Amino acid sequence: MNYVTRIAKVDQNERKNAIVEILQELRLPYIRQNAVFDDYSPENIIVSLNPSPSRLVIGAHWDSVKESTGANDNAAACAILLHLADALRDTDKSIDFVFFDREEYGGHGSRAYVQWVGRENMAAMVNMDVCGYGDEITMAAKGNVNSPAFGKLLSEKHLEAHAVNVLKFLPHGDDDRFEEAGVPNISVCMLSKSDLDFFHRMDEKRAAGEELSAEDNAAFMALDILATMHLRAKDHLETVSQKSMDILYRFVYEGLCDSVEKSDI
Repeated sequence: MNYVTRIAKVDQNERKNAIVEILQELRLPYIRQNAVFDDYSPENIIVSLNPSPSRLVIGAHWDSVKESTGANDNAAACAILLHLADALRDTDKSIDFVFFDREEYGGHGSRAYVQWVGRENMAAMVNMDVCGYGDEITMAAKGNVNSPAFGKLLSEKHLEAHAVNVLKFLPHGDDDRFEEAGVPNISVCMLSKSDLDFFHRMDEKRAAGEELSAEDNAAFMALDILATMHLRAKDHLETVSQKSMDILYRFVYEGLCDSVEKSDI
């Protein structure tokens, strides 16, 4: 929770600087990617391990909406990403850990990253968003279960071992920019059981070709997870759970390791 507390600030510069300071404390080399994109100047922070055309991108946006501390959206995911980068610093895999700017305002940071690195230099992308509340690992797999681009992470055995709930749909995020570029991608979050049940019902309706009703849209706006975002009732630091972050961290970390030595944060 220490990293979450340090990152969860209303001021965007304080959020960004907290991530940079933690990376410096961890002695992890990083790149600050500045770009001018659609009259915005997003600043991504990148830890690049063994860069190659086969790199796996694991990303979480560091920005928040105006006046929000963005504790669950998205300081919790940033904290997980920091721990992953630290724990995997000696890996022989090619991984970019990317803290994206401007996700809340058009996804300008992830667009800039995709253009900078190039489609030909990315194998796959994992997007982490709203990862600090709820007990259920939930993933929009987009047909990528067992895809070799993700290695063990998306194997059926690993998904089953971590009781991962696989959906066809989750709300839009930085993964969309990779989808547009043709990069295999998934989005992963933590949800409460009641919210997960809602998304399962929506998956079933879409599979049946049914349009979402006004009641469905109202139910979506009443989801527990939405209350943790964008200045709603649970958009505060006390909402974030160490247990939730540990669950998701273990899933990703163990999916990227040939042997597991560190299982929580």
